[in-house]
Amino acid sequence: MASSSHALRWGRSLLAGLLLLLVGAPPGQPAPPPGAPVYFIRAIAVDPVAPGTLYVATDNQGLYKSADGGATWAFVNAGIKSYLVYDVKTSPTAVNRLYAATWGGGFYQSDDGGTSWRDHNDGLGNTAAGELAVQADAKGQADQLYLGTSTDLYERRSDQTAWRPISDRLRIWSGLQFQSPLMIGPDHVSLYLGTERGLYIRPSGARGWKEVPALKDKRIAALAVQAATGRLYAGTIADGGLFISRDQGATWQPTGTGLERSWIRAILPDPAEPKRIYVATSDSGILQSEDDGATWKTVNDGLPDKDVRALALDPQQPGHLYAGLHGPGLFQSLDGGAKWVKLEGLPFEPVESQTAMIDAQTVQPAAPQAGPPPVKPAPPAAFAKCNQCHGWTDPALNHKPTYWRVAANRRNWRATVDRMSRGTTISEEEQAQIAAFLDRYTAPAPAGR
Repeated sequence: MASSSHALRWGRSLLAGLLLLLVGAPPGQPAPPPGAPVYFIRAIAVDPVAPGTLYVATDNQGLYKSADGGATWAFVNAGIKSYLVYDVKTSPTAVNRLYAATWGGGFYQSDDGGTSWRDHNDGLGNTAAGELAVQADAKGQADQLYLGTSTDLYERRSDQTAWRPISDRLRIWSGLQFQSPLMIGPDHVSLYLGTERGLYIRPSGARGWKEVPALKDKRIAALAVQAATGRLYAGTIADGGLFISRDQGATWQPTGTGLERSWIRAILPDPAEPKRIYVATSDSGILQSEDDGATWKTVNDGLPDKDVRALALDPQQPGHLYAGLHGPGLFQSLDGGAKWVKLEGLPFEPVESQTAMIDAQTVQPAAPQAGPPPVKPAPPAAFAKCNQCHGWTDPALNHKPTYWRVAANRRNWRATVDRMSRGTTISEEEQAQIAAFLDRYTAPAPAGR
C-alpha cells in the first residue's frame, strides 16, 4: 500500500522550507531571520458570527485558532490524525461547527469551535482529502457537504453518516488532482470542479458531469462566486488568467490584462463591493480590481514574499483582509490591502513532536472508565507488507520509522487497499485479508464505551 505521493508532497514542502532558510528569499525580498519557523498556509476561515475568531489551515502544522483577531493563537488539532490540513470551513447552520480536509486523515468535524475533532470517513475510499465545499440545505437545518480527494469526489449531508461517490461520468484522466477546486454555484445546486483539463459542472438534477467548452484544456486552479451578483470566476495556472461568467456559467470571458501568466491560487470577491475582486497568486502576490477585472493593481505593501496561497475577508469588518503566505506566515490588512502587517505568535511544532502527539491520541487510556478496553484483532501476516511502504498513526500497527503514516480510521477499506496495493506484491487474496482486518480493527466501539 504505497504512499509515495504523500511522502513526495510533504517532502517537497519541507524541502521548500529548508531551501528558503538556507539560500534566503528571492531577490528584492527580505530573508527570514535565521532559524525562523516556516508556515505553509493553505486556507483561512473567518467565523461569520463570532467577531475576531478565525481558523488557519496549514500543511505542516495542522490547524490554528485565534479568538481575538490574531493577537494570540493556539493549536486546535486534538483528534486530527494528520498535520497536513488543506482546507477548513465553518458551518452555515450550526454555531461552533467546523469541517476540515486532511491528507491521510480524511474528513474531520468539530462541534466545539475546534477544541476537539472526530473523523467522519465512512464510505470514503481515499482519505487524501484536499477540498471542501459547504452550504446550508434548502431548509437551513443541515449542511450539504462536498469533498474532493486525490482520486474521487464525494457528497453527504451533515445529518447523515456515510459519504457517496459523485465522480460518475467524470472521464477526464486516471484520477483527480489533489488541489482541484470545488465550488457550489449561485443556484445553490450546481457543483463546479476545476481540473488541469478544464472546468466541469454537475448541473442541478443531473448525475453526471459536463465539460465547459469555453475553458477546455485550461488548467483551473481557483474558483469563486460573487453572491450578490451571481457572477462566477475561474482562475488558471498561466492559461489566460482570470475568467468570468455573468450568465450563470453559460458563457465565459477573460478579464483584463495582467494575470495571463500567473498561477492564481485564490479568488476573493468583496461581498460589500460587487465589482471589487482580490486575487492571490504564486508569483505576483495579491492583485485588486475595482472594475470587475477590467484593470488590476498589485497590493503587496508589507508582504515579504509574493507566493500567496490563501485569502479571506472578515464579513463583519469591511476592508479587513487576511492573507496566507507559503513560508512567512499570516498577514492582515485593515485598509483593503493598501498595507499588510504580519500576525505574530503562531506556535510551531517540529515533526517529531507532531507524530508523538498523534500517537498519544491513539493509545488507549490505562484506566478507562467503562471497563477494560476492547480486544483489537491481530493483523494477518500479509499486513506486514503494508509497513514496507509507509507507517501508521496507530502505534499498535506501526512497524516502520517514518513520518509518512496512514491514519487507521473508519473508511471504505476495500477500495483503499485495492488502490494502494497497485504496484506492490500484495495479491488479491491478501488484499481481501487486509481489508477485512482493517474493517474489524476500525469498527466503532460498542455502545457505552
